[in-house]
Amino acid sequence: MQQPPEPHPDEGSVSHVDLDQSPEEVLEYWTEERMAEAKPRELKLPEPGPGPAGQD
Repeated sequence: MQQPPEPHPDEGSVSHVDLDQSPEEVLEYWTEERMAEAKPRELKLPEPGPGPAGQD
């Protein structure tokens, strides 16, 4: 079974992965052991800035 691609931390804040696995293969990959060991990704939100131009 193919492993999911490793994320590159130096890339932009948006991630995109083209899946070439069927839904069944994805479900097969996520065994109970993998689910128990899984850690959520750190969520990085953009810094608040000025609103859209022309809206005061």
